[in-house]
Amino acid sequence: MNNNVEFLELMQMARNHMEEQGYTYTSVTCYIRTWRSVYNFGLSQGITHYSAELAEQYMLEKYHMSIGENGVNDSSLSPYMTQKVRALRALTDFKLHGYIPKIPHGEVIKWPEKYEDICRKFIEDRKSLGYADQTCRKDELYLSRFVCFLHTRVVAPNQIEAVHLYEYFKTLSHYSKAHLVNIRGTIVHALRYFHKTGVCSTDFSEYVPRIHYYAKAKLDKVWSKEEIELMLNSIDRANPTGKRDYAIMAVAANLGLRTGDILSLTIDNFNWKYGCLNLVQQKTGEPLTLPLSERIGKAVIDYWMNGRPKTVAQEIFVQHTLPYQKLTNSLVYHMFNKYYGSSGIKSPGNRRHGLHSLRHSLASRLLEKDTPVNVIGNILGHVNSNSASSYIKSDIEKLRQCSLEVPDYE
Repeated sequence: MNNNVEFLELMQMARNHMEEQGYTYTSVTCYIRTWRSVYNFGLSQGITHYSAELAEQYMLEKYHMSIGENGVNDSSLSPYMTQKVRALRALTDFKLHGYIPKIPHGEVIKWPEKYEDICRKFIEDRKSLGYADQTCRKDELYLSRFVCFLHTRVVAPNQIEAVHLYEYFKTLSHYSKAHLVNIRGTIVHALRYFHKTGVCSTDFSEYVPRIHYYAKAKLDKVWSKEEIELMLNSIDRANPTGKRDYAIMAVAANLGLRTGDILSLTIDNFNWKYGCLNLVQQKTGEPLTLPLSERIGKAVIDYWMNGRPKTVAQEIFVQHTLPYQKLTNSLVYHMFNKYYGSSGIKSPGNRRHGLHSLRHSLASRLLEKDTPVNVIGNILGHVNSNSASSYIKSDIEKLRQCSLEVPDYE
């Protein structure tokens, strides 16, 4: 499509296309609302043309997340944020390719006939290897979009060539590198399986474009001890919601638990007699025991006794609106940003937010106290002892001690 198309004209063209594709009036209206918000943001920056870069800047500055992410710090997006991301992806797709793919609710997988058998076998193979249901679901989504692309090009499984891989990844140019890495991983594994089972005569996994992305090298996930205290002190613990939020933030900051594990805690996980917390981690399925500090214990008891509404939910931390169900990851993400905003902390706009960032911060503080890496791994519940070694990158002072003198050359 012509890159010189004005933003408002592009919006109208995309709207007409969506109506032709059978999108509901509600969906079109919600998409237009998001596009207008980006349009006004662009005007404030002196920009009158839409681009993926403008959408990315809009999301980073307004919501502290990338348009290419399907979640934030291991937390799924709220319905509101999901729709915003979809709207921006749709407009980017339309500008790049003149087409907006229609995604059904729940993204029901409909495999193209020629790919159905081999793709279903691949997903079953992944499940047999012990991958989590959530991981297999992502593999299913990423693979279905890839084979649907091949189907539109009238390419059968035994006709796949390297050029088709390059063409497909060009359509993904507006996704974040982190998301592209996940998509690439699924396609690589699928193509290897296709070759192993004889569907493809060549192993095309070697031709999948490489994504240069080093997630473990990011240093913007760490909060100092002083910054964490500012966030905790900004919470009003005189009301029930504040009691809940304070307990959640205190557990995350001092124990480094993953968000999903925190939200699944029940009162039975707390052993008050021996002052410890016992749980089975959702991600790894491995048991974990951590000591309870007086601060955490008092915060949890205060919420349990004086703040938690009466509910049949087993989890400690629940929503404070009927029917008082278990908290969701997306609500906790926005909770974190609420107290980050009220704490007065000044930091770059692209700095990572969310409860999971407190896990990285704990690892950094432990490193500063010369805690061995294997001990940090045990505290964080890593199955692989090498997983915690990635946090060494955040300890700049220790890295300076490892530097070597560069000899002089004449």
